[in-house]
Amino acid sequence: MKFDLGRLLTEESKRMMNCLHEGIFIADKMGNIVFANQALLEMAGGTEEYALSLNVFDFKKQGVDVNKDQLLAQRALETKRRITRISEVKITTGYSYRQLGTATPLLDDEGEIQYIVVEMQTLDHIQRTYQDGLYEQREDFIEEVKKDSSPFICVNPNMKSILNMAKRIADMDTTILITGETGTGKQVLVDYIVSQSHLASKQVVSINCSSIPENLFESELFGYESGSFTGASKNGKMGLFEAAEDGVIFLDEINSMPLSMQGKLLRVLETKRYYRIGSSKERTLKCRFIAATNVDLKGCIATGTFRSDLYYRINIISLNIPPLRERKEDIIPLTQQFLRSFSEKYGVIKMATPELMKILLSYDWPGNVRELQNVLERAMNLAWFETLEWKYFSDYFKHHAYETKTLNSAAPPRLLRQRTDELEKDILMQVLQEFHGNKTLVAQNLGISRTILYKKLHKYQLL
Repeated sequence: MKFDLGRLLTEESKRMMNCLHEGIFIADKMGNIVFANQALLEMAGGTEEYALSLNVFDFKKQGVDVNKDQLLAQRALETKRRITRISEVKITTGYSYRQLGTATPLLDDEGEIQYIVVEMQTLDHIQRTYQDGLYEQREDFIEEVKKDSSPFICVNPNMKSILNMAKRIADMDTTILITGETGTGKQVLVDYIVSQSHLASKQVVSINCSSIPENLFESELFGYESGSFTGASKNGKMGLFEAAEDGVIFLDEINSMPLSMQGKLLRVLETKRYYRIGSSKERTLKCRFIAATNVDLKGCIATGTFRSDLYYRINIISLNIPPLRERKEDIIPLTQQFLRSFSEKYGVIKMATPELMKILLSYDWPGNVRELQNVLERAMNLAWFETLEWKYFSDYFKHHAYETKTLNSAAPPRLLRQRTDELEKDILMQVLQEFHGNKTLVAQNLGISRTILYKKLHKYQLL
């Protein structure tokens, strides 16, 4: 079948292609450009007359400089197959840009090329488009969060069940004990519970019991009057119970509370009454009480470091957050959300490769969600380009007892040449950064000529 260009390029089809954001041009089998849409003209900074004067086999003579290894349409005409690649385009006027393009040959019944259709987008445009989409997705995500007020990103059934329970008990004025390993999100769950209750607009006073010295515990919780003890403020001090009035007090790592304080806390919870140190005035506890621990309190009771009566007093409603290794289906949505958040924070766009996702899924995450979040933020700062690859994580996992057999099973097999190329590219990227892109200094530092340096930069698309 022969292609009739007149029938293909009707005024209606031209108008449709001129509405697209992607640059499109069509070249005949001789390489002459016969159509260029408006986006392409804007991308190249030329007129339609100029574009229609070009031939893909002779770009350089016509003021368009593209590396010969990156000539998209020419390669597709020669091979009769679809070609996709990134290339750098330089216009003789001094304008240049990097683009992602795909050239698709249109073949007749005899397998001969009649035309080449080329679609192109600058990498800057792709990044802006992704950024816009990212913000739109984030707005959609924020709207979803507003609907269910859940800060948890989860698909795991057990985690969803915990959130449902938390929502049901949010408005009940009863003590809650949240258990879970370090980094599972106990503070986040507290915030969720409060957000679902009538106390949503009130203050949450959070205290990490392990951070308060034993001799200061009582004064921190109950407050004191002036002159109560040596070193006391002459104005006295409000305690944390008082600061949390009409709101919520959250005691994290309650297992670290000294035994001498546990009895006093038990009495306050039972009577709803307490005194400032040095005061005879009785005060009323007017706040919701939530506690959390990252250890087994029953084990603490057995070793004599935690009172059983206090345990049964605070364990009226218990919510246990499972570790991340037991809800691995949450790793991918959590990763996507953290990357969206960090992209907004740092003003750059980074995406995880499928291979990296497989590795993240294979790791046990002893530090749970907090560790995942921190590792991703670290990689965001190390990565040069738009994709987060395994190399930005390998050092971290090797230093955190990640077994070699696990790495080997998770990472795709690579030939020696591929690994050597990756190492060479990393070295080039590091030296380029060190000398702020100065090619002369980079070449001198590496002990190679500028000619060889430019060949390598073209090879790894670092120009």
